[in-house]
Amino acid sequence: MYRRSCGSRGAFGQIAKECGIDQLLFRWYSFKKKGGKNLPIYAFSNYLTAVSRAGLAYVLNFSLMRVQEAWSLPLDCLRFEDDERLGEVAMLCGETTKTVHDDDARWVTSPSVEVAVRALQIIASLRQKLREACGERPQDSSPRLIQTVCEPWTHRSVNGERVEKVNYPSYTDLLDCCPKLFDPSELRVTQEDWNLAKLITPTLDEERFGVGKMWNFSWHQLRRTGAVNMQASGLVSNFSIQYQLKHSILSSSLYYGQGYSRLSINREARAEYIRTMYELMGMELAQLFSDRFVSPYGAARKQIILQLVTQSDDKKLLAASKAGRVAWRKTLLGGCTKTGSCEYGGIDNIVRCGGGDNKGPCADALFDRERLQRIQRLLQTIDERLEHAEVGSPYQQSLEAQRRSLENALNVLRTQ
Repeated sequence: MYRRSCGSRGAFGQIAKECGIDQLLFRWYSFKKKGGKNLPIYAFSNYLTAVSRAGLAYVLNFSLMRVQEAWSLPLDCLRFEDDERLGEVAMLCGETTKTVHDDDARWVTSPSVEVAVRALQIIASLRQKLREACGERPQDSSPRLIQTVCEPWTHRSVNGERVEKVNYPSYTDLLDCCPKLFDPSELRVTQEDWNLAKLITPTLDEERFGVGKMWNFSWHQLRRTGAVNMQASGLVSNFSIQYQLKHSILSSSLYYGQGYSRLSINREARAEYIRTMYELMGMELAQLFSDRFVSPYGAARKQIILQLVTQSDDKKLLAASKAGRVAWRKTLLGGCTKTGSCEYGGIDNIVRCGGGDNKGPCADALFDRERLQRIQRLLQTIDERLEHAEVGSPYQQSLEAQRRSLENALNVLRTQ
């Protein structure tokens, strides 16, 4: 390693450059002083530790283990088993002792966890070799997947002996160890985060987890979130959840997952509402092809508005409305096909829709023949209000603009 007595070739930054890892370390190392350029040897250890912490988080996210269970995983913990119905299933093998005592426990996990386990294995093997080179005894009879820091330059010594950190790192340590890993703005509680969290935990402390505050992460949150999501999915049985969480009694798993029904109902209701909204929009869009709706600029303009879809293609209508390529909002005169918002407030203000501002009707407007009588009644109401409006007042000017818009719409509906 980096010691002149061992034949070092110079500063660590130069060695890192020769080995092709300098840019990697520069990317992830946080210099204490802004604008630092000299890469210290500590950057290498910091990088290994950051990868270890990220790997630990990945394993916990995809297994719902307790942190002490993941911390004790053996080096060869990842196994793949073939199931007749499910095919290849990834399993993490280790020991659990808190509520269920099993020195050969199994956790079902995602195959993607292999990349994290492989990275942890490389770092563990490297540090194990370093310990052996320094004449240290192995920490355990069998190598562990996660090894504590052992590089000579990273430890304080007491009477010549290195001091090992034996406590488990917290989830927050991951952020402190690798501050460049996440965008800080993404770690703040949003209104949507808060609404969802309150569904699961109504007693959540707003002083700690309020909107705009940084999330207070803990490993235990991963188990709770996983239990809630599994129960809300309806795909995982209670006994399977109990097995995955390694609970001795089923009630513990059910307690972990409490609140899932609120989450499930909320998501289902929201999904059903959105699905129905788009289906209704698709049905309304299909009606636009009939003679019921007319454009103030004639059939050619209407054809241009609806050229993205065909009347018979319901799926395409639905897909186009979801993608925002075709829009439809009902107005007093019929409807608006403008994508995005209308700067004139066209849903409840018809002046721009019908051209009451003397600029001609809106090119995105379609007038509805079935609204003919409503438009006539509205015109009568406008005339009655004009009789009592103060001459020259903004109110009178607004009523006159609305009247012109209504007359334009009636003229289009009567002549087309």
